[in-house]
Amino acid sequence: MSPAIPLTRDAAPTGRAPFHGRFQAVRRRAMAWLVQRMFPSQGNLVGVGDLPRYGIQRILVCRPNHRLGNTVLMTPLMCELERHYPGAEVDVLASGNGARSVYGGFATLGELFLLHRRAARRPLETIGVLRRLRSRRYDLVIDAASGSSSGRMTAAIARARHQLRVDDFEDGMPTHFAGRAVHALRRALGDEAIVPTPRPDLRLTDAERRTSQDTLRRVLHNTDNSVPVLAIFPNATGAKRLDEAWWRSFLDTLLGELGPRRVVELVAADGVSRVGNTWPTYFTSDPRKLAAFIEAAGTYVSADCGVMHLAAATQATTIGLFGATDPQRYAPYGGGNTGFACEDGCPVRTAKRVASHLKHQVGDSGIM
Repeated sequence: MSPAIPLTRDAAPTGRAPFHGRFQAVRRRAMAWLVQRMFPSQGNLVGVGDLPRYGIQRILVCRPNHRLGNTVLMTPLMCELERHYPGAEVDVLASGNGARSVYGGFATLGELFLLHRRAARRPLETIGVLRRLRSRRYDLVIDAASGSSSGRMTAAIARARHQLRVDDFEDGMPTHFAGRAVHALRRALGDEAIVPTPRPDLRLTDAERRTSQDTLRRVLHNTDNSVPVLAIFPNATGAKRLDEAWWRSFLDTLLGELGPRRVVELVAADGVSRVGNTWPTYFTSDPRKLAAFIEAAGTYVSADCGVMHLAAATQATTIGLFGATDPQRYAPYGGGNTGFACEDGCPVRTAKRVASHLKHQVGDSGIM
């Protein structure tokens, strides 16, 4: 098994492809070709050092993707916009109801334009959202997703003095998706300052944290607070999912290496436990409540999934387990978080490596 993946912003590619098949790659290229001809380059595109530092009051970020992980990975850009333009208002074109929870904590957030996850099947609803967007005037619109034809199209529809496309700033582009839009913005500003890329952040409030701590105590039946907590999410989509037998073997080994832990299972949207209700469970459909609960737990482990990125947007130590996807691109970003490539699929060896990482984390107490 390969070593843990460091979370550097300029890590070298591992040779793995993003998580989509050949058909999807061909479809993306075809759509990009079509959009490029339907919406040719406009005179408002900015290059390196072209974006002004002052006079930017109204900003639109276009990232129409319904996946929770992709939504969370846009929060570093929201943080960076707040740093450079603290007095601006930032509208966001997104997809999926989770966007309200993810972006809702930012004081700079203006209007949230939400497309349905199957926008093409709801033409009237989609046209209505785009007409509202078109009625606004912006100082800056950001096409924030690399290779997204829908992002390119919506950014082209918006009326703005300046337009920034992440794809136009490939030189020095970080491998990890969390840093790509931030890199493009800094290049457009001509910002040469060496400042770490902001980590994902939901801007949880103190009240949300207190409530989640109370909830965690109830879920764990007020058991011994001196024993650290481990939150697991044993679910993922498609080939990323690890079966129940794998998780049981992994957890048996991990707990044997770490010592006592109060384990709590985070249950997926279908409400079904993936480990036979062996441990206490927690379910919520609200991403903010889930994130606050994970932060209260203190340590989180799962395969690559949207909840993993949600966990990385908290102060909890987040561990991602990778087989089908590329941890150089998608590992939980920031802090003591990391991703482990486990191509051979051995739960015992994976557990020992995760345990070794957690033992070396300062403050890995998870104590409530």
